[in-house]
Parts: sequence; structure tokens; C-alpha cells
Amino acid sequence: MILLLAALLAAAEPAGAQLFADANAAYLSGDVSRATAAYEALVSEGVASTELETNLGAAYLRQGKRGLAVLHFERALFLQPGDDDASADLVEVRRGNVDRLEGDADEAGAETVARLLTPLPGTAAAAILAVLWPAAWVLFGLRLLRGGPRWAVVAAAGCFGGALLFALLTWGAAAGRDMAMRRGVVVAQAVPAREGPAEKSLSRFEVHEGTTVSVDDEEAGFRRVKLANGLTGWVPAGTVELVVPPGWAGRPVLTGSARAVQP
Repeated sequence: MILLLAALLAAAEPAGAQLFADANAAYLSGDVSRATAAYEALVSEGVASTELETNLGAAYLRQGKRGLAVLHFERALFLQPGDDDASADLVEVRRGNVDRLEGDADEAGAETVARLLTPLPGTAAAAILAVLWPAAWVLFGLRLLRGGPRWAVVAAAGCFGGALLFALLTWGAAAGRDMAMRRGVVVAQAVPAREGPAEKSLSRFEVHEGTTVSVDDEEAGFRRVKLANGLTGWVPAGTVELVVPPGWAGRPVLTGSARAVQP
């Protein structure tokens, strides 16, 4: 099945379009392992796409790898917050999670906030703020100190108001990105969360595959994770994958309008 994503890939690199088409065909024919390998190859080549990540999540779910499925559905939603397919798939896979934590509702609220804030144009807002703030003071000073025209006061007020708006946009984008950058998904079936970053540290509780956590710190091959109910503990770094790994968010993004596969 050739989708808009395939057409976009064809414009960029014909081999990529063919690989995507082959992956879709393999999935639909039941060869999920080959489809997964092809999707992962596209990811390794630097393709960042909501459809690609959603398809990859569906492929991992078909293989019973719930943690990796959640990870890629989360990545799809990072690229396109509110995507209906990825959202529905994520809700469905989470219903089977072992960890059903008090505070999940709060986590869902924080997750929604993060996804709303992350796409805000923080860089552009910061640039506009850098222009409006000094302009407001220049206009205000012009009227106050030199008896400038009355419109200078109105213009200064407008600049101050605009600066406040763009300051909020800048803060919101930064806050959303920070929340997104700290999100992680447990990909191991079960892992003990310890009091310190060492195998000999006392295990306080276990976390299970598919649970979304906040990664607060990293040390000596361990990551300190925080669950929705507030519990924190250290787990081996390889058992928790970051939704947005370093450098991943800066790759070229190609988007399509439909999905190739169903989970």
C-alpha cells in the first residue's frame, strides 16, 4: 500500500520509499519480523514520521513486545500530538499493563499538557520577545522623558502586552519540551527499582513492561525513574528507553495522512 509518506520518501530517496512499501507489504502478509526490521532501518536512516512510528509500534505489539510498542506510539505522538491512530493504539495497549498505579489520572493530565505545550513555537516566540521587550521600554521612555507623541504610550502598552504573551509561549514551549525529554518507557518485562544506582541496593518495588515513567537522573548505568504515583527508584539504563533520545527530535520530519497497517 503506497501512502503519502511513501510519496514523500520517493521525493527524498527512492530506496526509502521502496523500503517503506516493502515493510508495509511484509506486515500485511504476516511477516512481522521482516516488517519490523525494515521500519527500524528507516528509523536508523533518519526518517522521523508519525506514520512510521505508529506502524512500528503496531508491529512490535503483534510480536508481543508491549514496551517497545508503547515507546513508538509515544514517539508518534511526540511528532504529531493528538494523532488519533497513535492515541487509540496507546490507550488500547495500556489497558493490558501490569502496573495500574494510583495517580495514573494525574499522569494522563500531565501527559496531555506536555503534548499541548511541546509544539508551541518557542524559538520564534523567544525571538519576538527579544524585540518587543526593549521596544516597549524605548517607547515608554520616549514618552516619559522627552514628551514624545501620545501614540508612543499606546504602542508601548501594546509591546508590553505582546511581550507578556510571547514570554508565556516561550515558557510553555520550554516546559513542554522538558517534560517530553524526561519521558521514558519500561521495555523490560519486569525490573526491580532500587534505592540507589547499584545492583546491591535494596529493591523497593518492581516496574513492568509498557509503564511510562519520568526519568529524573542518570548515573553509573542506571536511571532514576518516577512513577505516576510518586514512587521513585533506580533501574538499569537499558530497561527504560527515552521517548525522545538525544538528537532524535532534531531529525528531518516527514508526515503522511494515513496509516499503512493495523495493530
